[in-house]
Amino acid sequence: MNRWFRVAGGVAMNLCFGSAYTFSIFLAPLQREFGWSRAQVSLAFTISIACIAAGVLVGGRWHDRQGPAPVALTGALLFSAGIFLSRYTHALWWLYACYGVLVGFASGVGYVCPLAVGMKWFPEKRGLVTGLMVMGYGAGSALIAPLAGLLLHRYGWRDTFSLLGLGFLAVTTAGSFFLRNPPEGWRPEGWVPPSPEVTAFRPPRDYPPGRMLRTGTFYRMWLAYALGTSAGLMVIGHLAAFAEGAGFSPRDAALSVGVLSVGNGFGRIGSGWMSDHIGRTRTLFLVMGVTGLLLLLEPRVGTVPLLFGSVFLIGYCYGSQLAVFPSAAADFFGIRNLGNNYGLLLTAWGVAGIIGPMAGGRIFDATKSYSTAFLIAAVLAFLAAAVIATVRPPPATWETPQATPASTPRSAAGG
Repeated sequence: MNRWFRVAGGVAMNLCFGSAYTFSIFLAPLQREFGWSRAQVSLAFTISIACIAAGVLVGGRWHDRQGPAPVALTGALLFSAGIFLSRYTHALWWLYACYGVLVGFASGVGYVCPLAVGMKWFPEKRGLVTGLMVMGYGAGSALIAPLAGLLLHRYGWRDTFSLLGLGFLAVTTAGSFFLRNPPEGWRPEGWVPPSPEVTAFRPPRDYPPGRMLRTGTFYRMWLAYALGTSAGLMVIGHLAAFAEGAGFSPRDAALSVGVLSVGNGFGRIGSGWMSDHIGRTRTLFLVMGVTGLLLLLEPRVGTVPLLFGSVFLIGYCYGSQLAVFPSAAADFFGIRNLGNNYGLLLTAWGVAGIIGPMAGGRIFDATKSYSTAFLIAAVLAFLAAAVIATVRPPPATWETPQATPASTPRSAAGG
């Protein structure tokens, strides 16, 4: 099978998994039927975000032990079941269990498989392929939301959950059968791995999770990831409200959210490709620094073209981080344990997904303005750029208790 079919299967799965972000279209119908508050209903989405991070940890560990086939299929089945079962919502606990826990956890379990499989089949294009995979996850809400809105208007929210669940079941299970690892030792024809003398990004040994957690490289990457995505999510979670408060029409405010989503998708592909050519940390430093500058200027935006242009770039830079960090994890810590290792690194995004939007709301409640929130977000972005600039490759070798001076591995550079 042509290896690009592996990418197609992964993108198809992630398009469905990313549709979990369309939950906001169900807020009003659920409120009208049950009389719940907006905070009570939206808590289901917050639970879902937290469970995505938990699912990535479990799925990554399982993937590294058993391969992608059982993990991807389980994620597909559980995700589709969670969407379908949401149609039977009759109490908040049911909504939290089905959409919050089951959909979020399954989305995280399935998310890691396309990333790991794609990078193993495309070692010479890790950044680009990772960008395509995570672009699917980011674009899912943009593609599914109009369809879900149409179904909601025509059939109601219960049947919409049913139809989406059945559709996702067909697409995700089909996509999961394309996700298989290449044979051990496989390489693309004519491709020769770069030597350590040429690049510092491919250690000769694969780091197991326990060894990775003992390196300063991991914690610097984790901190930069958390700071950078917190800055982006603080804006994403409040963009429409900010735009309306700044004097833009409700229509333009809603359109700005779509523009940001488009930028998000382009950033995942564009920066993924760029990181293959100028390096992971340089790309991350650039997009984090640009994010900080944009956030400083955002409260002063006064025209629709400037609003759309700035939020497109903010979305581009945010999406870039989600594309480049998986490739950086593979470069620094190896590909064998990527599912588990990146699952640990992605907990930074999980923390940011809870803290960023909540912090933006609390700051607005305290100041009645988003100016302070954007200023704090800009500071977070600059701090992220400063931290990522300090990231260096971890040691290429390490001592083990059984090693002797004669048998201790040495790097190609003599380390």
